[in-house]
Amino acid sequence: MIKEDFENFERLKKEFTQVASIVEGSGWAVLSYCKGTKRLGIMQIENHNVNIIPSFPILMILDVWEHAYYIDYKNERGKSIDAFWNIVNWEKINNHFKQILRHKKHN
Repeated sequence: MIKEDFENFERLKKEFTQVASIVEGSGWAVLSYCKGTKRLGIMQIENHNVNIIPSFPILMILDVWEHAYYIDYKNERGKSIDAFWNIVNWEKINNHFKQILRHKKHN
């Protein structure tokens, strides 16, 4: 799906990183899946609001509120985002994505 929707991993990484770097205040950058269009998407959830769209299940999330990275990175959000890519558990994300697809087939 990454190749289909973003052309390649580097483009996904670049777009996700850009979105994460401009979240204002507290919030998250998320990789989600639109059940309607059957495409992956990247969005911001700002100020930890409850503006999550039920038809867009979250596959990967990065908390970019300063409390999430300050101990290790002080106020350097960019370094925290770069380090995030070293710990992403793609196997777990893929398994979660497969469950979402299976669940959709049964509804």
